[in-house]
Amino acid sequence: MTQSPTTNVLVALKNILDRNSSVLTPIFRSNGSANAAGDSLEFFVKDMFCTGASQYQHEHEKMRKYNEYLSWTGNSSNFPDFIIKGGVGVEPKKINDQSYSSLPLNSSYPKDYIYPDSQNLPRLIREEGWDRKEVIYVAGNLNVQNNKLLSLWFAYGNTMVADRSTYLNMINEIREAVTSTNATLMVSKELARVKGIDPLKLSNLRVRGMYELEHPHKVFSKYLTQDGIPKDVSKIYVVMLIKDYIALEEQPDFSIHFTSGRLKKTEIYIPNPNNPSENLEAILFEGWTD
Repeated sequence: MTQSPTTNVLVALKNILDRNSSVLTPIFRSNGSANAAGDSLEFFVKDMFCTGASQYQHEHEKMRKYNEYLSWTGNSSNFPDFIIKGGVGVEPKKINDQSYSSLPLNSSYPKDYIYPDSQNLPRLIREEGWDRKEVIYVAGNLNVQNNKLLSLWFAYGNTMVADRSTYLNMINEIREAVTSTNATLMVSKELARVKGIDPLKLSNLRVRGMYELEHPHKVFSKYLTQDGIPKDVSKIYVVMLIKDYIALEEQPDFSIHFTSGRLKKTEIYIPNPNNPSENLEAILFEGWTD
C-alpha cells in the first residue's frame, strides 16, 4: 500500500504566499559557514514544501524537518533534487535575472515521471511500494544583486515532457550509430561508450549527454493574464494537469489570497507532449508576493 503524500505543490504555493517575501536568506552549516549562494533556491523550495523548515537558518536543523516530509533529501549526483514521501520528485533550477534560457539538465534527460529504474535516480530512497511518481521542474529567476526571486515556476513534467520512450529510443539510435564502424559497444551509463574505433583498436569513444529543457515561461507565457499584478513583485506560477490537481489529497484554503487579488486560478488547454495535435486540460495558478 502506497503512502499518502506528506506535502504537495499547493502546500508549497500557500506557504510562499503566506510568507509574502521571496528574498532568499543565507543558510548556515553546522560550523557556522554559509552555504553557496546557488544553494539558497534549493533550500527555499524545500522549506516551502516542508512546512516549518523556514524558521531555521542552520542546515542541520532544517534537515530534521526535511526528514519528516522527504524520502530523499538530495545530493549533487542524482535526479531529482528531492522526493516527497508518497509524492512527487522536485528539481529546482536557478536562472540569473530575467533570462529565460533553457534549464540545464546535464546528463539527466527530461522526465515526465520517475520510476524505480529511472536514470540517475538515487537508490537510497526511504520509501517502498511505489511504481511511478510525478516530477515538478522548478525554475527560479533570481535577482543576483539582492537575492530576491523575480519569478518562480512550478511546472509538472507531464505538462511539457514526452514519455521516456522518446528519449530511450534516441539513446538507442545514438548507440547504434556509433557502432556502425564495427567498434565494440561497452556497458556504460553514458549515451554510448565504444572501444576500438580505429583499425588497430587503440582508440575509444565516449559520448556524453548534456540535456536542456525549455524554460516554463517560454512554454506557458501565452496563457498568463498578468491582470492586476504590480511591477517589481515576485511572480509565482504553478501549472499542472487537472487530473493531478484533482488527485491532490490536501488542498489548502486560498480564499484570502484569491480575495486579495494575489492569486488567480485558470483552466487552460495545453498540447499533449506525446501528441501535439491533442490538448490536455490543465490548471494554471498565477500569484505574487512582495
